[in-house]
Amino acid sequence: MDLLYEYRVFLLGGLIETLKMSAVVAMGGTFCAILLTMGITAKPRLVNRASYALVELLRDLPLMVTVLLVYFMLPMTGLGLNPFWSCCLAISVWGGANGAQILRAGLASVGRGQRETAAAFGFGPVKTLLLVTLPQAMPVIVPPYVGLLTALVQATSLGAVVGAQELLRTGQVLIEQTTIMQGGSPAYLVYGSILVVYFTLCTLISLVGGRIERHFLKPYSASSGAQAEDRAHEIDAALSVRT
Repeated sequence: MDLLYEYRVFLLGGLIETLKMSAVVAMGGTFCAILLTMGITAKPRLVNRASYALVELLRDLPLMVTVLLVYFMLPMTGLGLNPFWSCCLAISVWGGANGAQILRAGLASVGRGQRETAAAFGFGPVKTLLLVTLPQAMPVIVPPYVGLLTALVQATSLGAVVGAQELLRTGQVLIEQTTIMQGGSPAYLVYGSILVVYFTLCTLISLVGGRIERHFLKPYSASSGAQAEDRAHEIDAALSVRT
């Protein structure tokens, strides 16, 4: 533990970099997922097929290969990114492809009759999506999407492969320097501490996701149903008295 305290500033820098990468890939992956979902659910056949092919291509490629392709291939096109952004881009598009299928499945779980009813009340497509379809789809979307977000956070450790100075990379540097200077390897201590950090981050994401899921499940709970039924009886009784 003395070693961790001695190099706390160095390790804290890696942790901050990991937190920044996690935030970027979570937002970038969600943005890509929304775009790809719009593509694979679009009515034009060409857009639908092209989006579906892109989703399947990105999902079928190993994430490590995607990170290396983005880091080494983009400079050949004249678009050179530093290790941080190349890793974030690769993880975001991979996460977006997987997230698109989660969103598509969640939206498909809502019956067509719900959208037809909303249209009958004069709701436009956007209003129907935000007020009718999406709230009903969220209980289906949230659990697997939270799992995807935790996977994206864990995937930021791949930044060490291309030289991004995130937590795992700083840990590797610390182990190498300590082994050379002192002769003993603190790998067990350093990697164990990194494991605890990732476990804590993913646990926090799961807890927040659980609260969001419970919020959207409230209308379907037994207590909500009982309250609605009681309220209906009260209204019925009030109308009977007036008549």
